Amino acid sequence: MRFSGSGGQGVILTSVLLAKAYGIGEDYNISQTQSYGPEARGGACKAEVVISDENIDYMKVDRADVFVAFNQMGFDRYKDKVQKKAMVLVNSTLVKTEDESFFQIPATKMAEDMEKPFVVNMIMLGALTKLLPKLHYPKVEEEIMSGFPASLAGPNLEAYDKGYKYMEELLKNGKTK
Repeated sequence: MRFSGSGGQGVILTSVLLAKAYGIGEDYNISQTQSYGPEARGGACKAEVVISDENIDYMKVDRADVFVAFNQMGFDRYKDKVQKKAMVLVNSTLVKTEDESFFQIPATKMAEDMEKPFVVNMIMLGALTKLLPKLHYPKVEEEIMSGFPASLAGPNLEAYDKGYKYMEELLKNGKTK
């Protein structure tokens, strides 16, 4: 899996929570890596998670099976580095694409409607969790609860649930890829 966006969007945190949910919660072997530009906020940012029920011998992602783009810059940079049948999720508030096979989640708009612009990543994580058959909602929920102080866990859980339910609705209405 590859996540891309800008520093400050929660790209790395999202990948860490996902890796912990798979590794600790679901008992898979995981590897999580990250890279970002010299500027902490606003610079290019990428995080990758490798998940396997076997030993992991290479911890980088060449061609992603799953790609999550938080902004246009990250999308443009990595859109051609995915498998042919990859699952692609984009924050459609900030990413413009004509490819109808991509899951489009208006995460920034949803977060702004909640008056919590800092939860965009949790909305995307919720949507992704709904699509991953071997990852269970409560495992990610546990990681969010343990990864944030109580004052921030609530809004992040609310956003995670909104993303999950948004994807559930998309799937119910016939979106398959």
